[in-house]
Amino acid sequence: MKHFLYSLVLLLLLVSCGNNNSINTKKMNLAMLATDLEILAADDMEGRAPCTAGGERAVRYLQSRMEEIGLEPAFGESYLQEVPLVKILPDPSEPVVVKDKKGVLQYTNGAEISLWSPMLSPEISLTNNEIVFVGFGIDAPEHNWNDFEKIDVKGKTIMVLVNDPGFFTQDSTLFNGTTMTYYGRWTYKFEEAERKGAAGCIIVHEDVAAGYPWAVPSRHSRDPEYYLQDEAQSEKQCKVLGWISQSAARDLLARSGYDYDALKEAAVTRDFTPIQLQAKFNVRLRNSWETCTSHNVAGVLRGSTAPDEAVVYVAHWDHLGIGRPVDGDSIYNGASDNAAAMAWVLAIAEEFKVQPQTERSLLFFIPTAEESSLLGSYHYVENPVFPMEKTVAGFNSDVILMLGRFEDVTVTGLGHSELDQYLEKEALKQGRYISNDPNPENGMFFRSDQLPFMKKGVPFLFAKGYTHQRELGKEATLQIIADYWKNVYHKPCDEFVSERDKLDGLFEDAQLFFSVGYRIANEKTYPQWHKTSEFYQERCVDRVL
Repeated sequence: MKHFLYSLVLLLLLVSCGNNNSINTKKMNLAMLATDLEILAADDMEGRAPCTAGGERAVRYLQSRMEEIGLEPAFGESYLQEVPLVKILPDPSEPVVVKDKKGVLQYTNGAEISLWSPMLSPEISLTNNEIVFVGFGIDAPEHNWNDFEKIDVKGKTIMVLVNDPGFFTQDSTLFNGTTMTYYGRWTYKFEEAERKGAAGCIIVHEDVAAGYPWAVPSRHSRDPEYYLQDEAQSEKQCKVLGWISQSAARDLLARSGYDYDALKEAAVTRDFTPIQLQAKFNVRLRNSWETCTSHNVAGVLRGSTAPDEAVVYVAHWDHLGIGRPVDGDSIYNGASDNAAAMAWVLAIAEEFKVQPQTERSLLFFIPTAEESSLLGSYHYVENPVFPMEKTVAGFNSDVILMLGRFEDVTVTGLGHSELDQYLEKEALKQGRYISNDPNPENGMFFRSDQLPFMKKGVPFLFAKGYTHQRELGKEATLQIIADYWKNVYHKPCDEFVSERDKLDGLFEDAQLFFSVGYRIANEKTYPQWHKTSEFYQERCVDRVL
């Protein structure tokens, strides 16, 4: 399978030089790391989609490896935690109608507007519903920002801008400047709309601000989507969610006498007043659904003196399964995303097992349904093995480029917590430096399994060797990264090829994060959030042994 630049450069790489780091690991080895990766990314795993034979095959393999390593089952007598899912199959066939003073606008759902409902109901409708433009749809007391302060949106449909004010102003003193905060993420917009009692929430799409083209949100109106069963049955959620293209939003606002660019300019100020449009929103959606049960997989090593406290390592097991063929290949193997990271977790677990027992417990957590809005992790944090206030810190790995050893350790979410300092100290022992995410405006810190934990107050590191491969240099590495996201990510060609892929960088990262976790698992203090983080909350400072 052709991998474009990503493959071509990998084929030209020479074998990396030996590993110089001083971490005293005993068990960890490159051969087992490669074996786990190769098995989990193989065609017979069928792309590891939840609720499929291939997905359950992956679960059984992970369970057997945890037994082999000698981990204690995390969930009573089982390594498996049931995750009840429901797959909603939307029917977007009916048009979306907006009535205003100029007449009637009719949209094709999935074209210039993309709407769906997360509700377990055969028919969901909004009739002559009021539309309110509320700027960014943000309520952030720590930023002295509340777009809802001057209006009650209960029962109404709100229209909001994607991202946050810092991105649009390029002002480093506003939110986090060009680095997206969680307030800019689309999931936050929907959550805040629900908290405010809105009937519907529609986000205005812009390519750069969202981090992806209109083709991505437009398909949500027709593609099946997984939800947690209990959440899908909740009466608190918005009835209708969705996106509207920038051109359609511009036209809709103009029909009520408002200029889109002028409203956007006003919305980046704290004194912005929401605008109620002279328009009524009408939509009827139909849902069918089917239920299934997937599984999180987890094992534990109990601590000696503080077994009720835990450090957690995370890497999701699911990928996209079998899908649309590309060059004759329909299996979306997910080697980089996320078989390599699962091998990383297992290697670290194996190392901890042969080391002296740590004071705190260690949880090795491999969740399902990350590709479906992090559902496995959301289920876990509501049903945890260790309470969130006793979960000291965590490390998540996702999307590993198998290029060999890296000069850098890229931290996505750099500056949120004291964990950065723990990482930097150990990285220096490997002759490596800390670097920032090259595309912080894309909000990757909020797009993997650390997010549910962070929303519960648990500091996490989301980091890996990424932007500076030792032999290639930074510029060439960044070119490979761009090629990966364009031509490999979420495609069948994300495969493991042992003759090409170089795992010594993944091995070095496993040693690094073992070392960081070992230090935290033997401390009495809790790593703290920085007060500038949107996830900041006071945590237990220390314990008396």
